[in-house]
Amino acid sequence: MTDESHGIDPIEEPTPPPGMPEVAHDDQAVLEGAGDFTSGEGLVAFAGIVIVAVWLIFDIIATEYFLGHVILLLGAVAAVVPRLDRVKVERVHPVAVIMKTVGYGVAVMGLVALVEDVRFEAYDEVWAVLGAVITYGAAVMAFVGARQIET
Repeated sequence: MTDESHGIDPIEEPTPPPGMPEVAHDDQAVLEGAGDFTSGEGLVAFAGIVIVAVWLIFDIIATEYFLGHVILLLGAVAAVVPRLDRVKVERVHPVAVIMKTVGYGVAVMGLVALVEDVRFEAYDEVWAVLGAVITYGAAVMAFVGARQIET
């Protein structure tokens, strides 16, 4: 017979490092420090930032892929509205409703851009294809974000 009480403590579960949740699937604790772009409004805002960046890089600097004015305007609104004073914006209209409307608008204009690009053969250079793919990705991101926003 063996004596298993040799002064060795039983194996204990290690404590999680600071910042990690106690429970493995505690979604609230995981998303707590994730940043501004994890909510629906954040996704729409990030899509707007991407659209403005595509305009600056591929339209202004490289002059290879051109965006329409409507999608650019919607992208700028999506990028700016969450950074304004929320109380002042709420006097005009609820921010969630604005961001949801802008997100769906970016998605629709992204679809229109896809149809126009295919129709008018905008894919003549590698930079144009890259700018187009990034724009379509931003439109999909805006659609997903707009779907997540609860109004």
